[in-house]
Formats: sequence, structure tokens, C-alpha cells
Amino acid sequence: MSKPQPHVGLSLVNKAPLGLVSTALIAIIATFMFDLELLTLAYASAGGLLCAVILIAYWLGKGGIFFIVGVSIPLLMVIIMPLATMAALLYLVSGFFFGFCLALLGYKLTAK
Repeated sequence: MSKPQPHVGLSLVNKAPLGLVSTALIAIIATFMFDLELLTLAYASAGGLLCAVILIAYWLGKGGIFFIVGVSIPLLMVIIMPLATMAALLYLVSGFFFGFCLALLGYKLTAK
């Protein structure tokens, strides 16, 4: 007999603190190796936050359009953001996941 599995989206919520710390460490280490691209990091964090909020709405049953919009945000960010260097790409990825984990952590704290 198998145990019931938690919903895959909501199971990510419990891993949010670890993701928040690890993505912050990646961004901090990157600042010692590359020039800090604060604008890229800020936009990426905002995009990750928005993506997580939209996907949380989908996971809570608000409708399939939220899924389509939520998974489209990373693609739109890669298309819109100026990624002239590898550092910009690193800041985009780490900032996106920082914002995503921040939203998941906020959901975890408010859902209790």
C-alpha cells in the first residue's frame, strides 16, 4: 500500500528556505567573480516572485490559464532581459529562483 503523495506544487513549499539560502549564496559568490548587475538581479527576483504567485494560484485550483502564464514567465524573462554576459545569465537564474523561493516561503508562512 502506497502512502498518499502531497501535491507536487505544494511539496515545493517545504523546500523554499533551502532554495532561498542557496540562491542567495550563488548570487553573493557571483558578486566576487563578476560585476554586480543589480538591475538584472532585481528584475529576475521580481519575475520569480510573480511566477511563483501565479503558479500557487494554479496549484490552488484557480484555472489552467494560470499554469500557462506561470510557466511562460521564465521564457519571457530570457527574451526580454539583456543577457550580454554569462554573469547576467547567472544573475538572471539565481535571482529568478530567489524570488520564486521567497514567494513560496511567504505562502508557507501565511498558510499556517
